[in-house]
Amino acid sequence: MTRATGAEPSTEKLTDYPSVLYVATPFAICFGALLTETTVITDARCLHPFSNGDGASDKVSGVLDPSYLMVGLPTVNISATMHNILLSTQVFSQINQAESRAATFFGLVANYVDNSTFYAVNTSSVHAYYPQSEYDEASEQNFDVGVVTLKRAIPKSKTVQLQLDDLEANMDGLSALSFATPVSTNDPATLQNLYQGIDLTKVKITPISSLDRSSCDSRYMDAYKLKNMKSFQGHKLPNNDSPVYCSSFYDNVTMCTEDTSISITDAASGDNSVNLNSTILFVKSGSSIRVVSLGLPHAVEVRSDNTSSCSSNGFVHFPRTGIYTDWIGWVSSGSIASNGSWINKPLTGDIIADFVTGGGAASLFTPYTAMLASAISALAALGLVL
Repeated sequence: MTRATGAEPSTEKLTDYPSVLYVATPFAICFGALLTETTVITDARCLHPFSNGDGASDKVSGVLDPSYLMVGLPTVNISATMHNILLSTQVFSQINQAESRAATFFGLVANYVDNSTFYAVNTSSVHAYYPQSEYDEASEQNFDVGVVTLKRAIPKSKTVQLQLDDLEANMDGLSALSFATPVSTNDPATLQNLYQGIDLTKVKITPISSLDRSSCDSRYMDAYKLKNMKSFQGHKLPNNDSPVYCSSFYDNVTMCTEDTSISITDAASGDNSVNLNSTILFVKSGSSIRVVSLGLPHAVEVRSDNTSSCSSNGFVHFPRTGIYTDWIGWVSSGSIASNGSWINKPLTGDIIADFVTGGGAASLFTPYTAMLASAISALAALGLVL
């Protein structure tokens, strides 16, 4: 894992981070963070495992139905329960069996929700433009944000703030929260093995060193051969902001004999595949945290051709969650304040774009549709609209 110089990872209780919980689907377990007592922010990849054309049934393509999801708290029972649930779905391992897998998960989840550990999901949403770039290597972290709402409130909730400002180099207190190291050292090939050895009541906390914006963008453009940080596949980003944060990379002694200049891999592969399957980049903020990034990190290794040094000036990039505040506020029926907190103040204004409804259909509001809505309302008031 990328870490600050001289800093070592530690294993801690997830209850020490009361605003962090799990979002469980038939296909993955991901981290989520509480925006409100009934609203959880997570990454789009977790809620949108398949797109049309992947070979999966229409029922599991796009945004997963809320009945195929549940949110879990890190109680003493969570590890055994999740292992048993996921173990029961393993017979459906092919993509054309994804619907059967989801149906099995749904049947089991119904036995567990509405207790002190598991919560039923009311709505699930991902950003409307996430599917446009999810399979493009340079753009797949763009619009990687999702939100679920719960059918009942989590008592005594601690909520998070979102990081709205850019990161400075070597930002103080920046850490990554990821899955605790599994008991087994076997590289997981299936969800059965992936979660069998993990204690879901614990997490791994790794201090890391951030790169400033100029260094991050420069390395990103070099790695993905981009002309600039606007030349992405899919829809343009809000305010044309860069879609990623970056951290420095550790000396990679395991790769020093290879001479391939640049290698880009997602962080779910290799020796750390369990720990990096879902990650929250954060800074502590009182008794809660400020979320910098939530999703799947990607490693870019710039390997040395000098096999005696084994040094690397690679980096890791994370999705930049805080640039989607308008969408997050809209889909949660509120807004994000200037300090990064959710507030009960629904968004207003002429332009509320880049959104997705709970059912997964794109919904764009522009000055023209706002004017049209006003005109229809005026006509209705005059009795001229049925």
